[in-house]
Amino acid sequence: MTPNNQKSEIHEVYSRHRAELCRYVINKVNVTNDEAQDIVQAAFARVIEMDFEQIKNPRALLYKTSYNIAIDQVRHSGVRQRHVQAVVDADAKMVEELSPDRIHDGKRQLRIVVKALWGMPKKRRRLMVMSRFDGLSYAEISRTVGLSETVVRKHVTKALLECQKALQAQAGKNTQ
Repeated sequence: MTPNNQKSEIHEVYSRHRAELCRYVINKVNVTNDEAQDIVQAAFARVIEMDFEQIKNPRALLYKTSYNIAIDQVRHSGVRQRHVQAVVDADAKMVEELSPDRIHDGKRQLRIVVKALWGMPKKRRRLMVMSRFDGLSYAEISRTVGLSETVVRKHVTKALLECQKALQAQAGKNTQ
């Protein structure tokens, strides 16, 4: 049989059995009619591009290809639904975490850090801000201010320790 005859045979099988293929997909993997029609159309598109020398039973191939595409879609849908649920759960947790008490506590801690920053030497404060607020690497800061990376790292480390000590001192006051 020539490729053109085989293509027309597959097209005829598709046209003749499309509704039956859709019902088969709906029953096998529990999808909507619209989804089943899309699956069967995709199966036809996939089969029509195949090497026709290898196709012995076009109807069976359409059934098998439709089923495989349907299973893939169901799996992808399951993964997508789990991902969406995880995002929804994470958002719900974030909303729970943003209680008025937590917001108040965060603002209080920010005031403590700002006060600690303003209590530091100007150079240390500037390097800390460049590192943590501007997001610059130690190498970038080093080039900008003309200090070695080691000096920049030491200043930022000291600044972080001072902020941490200020937060710990305030936490100690609150527990007494």
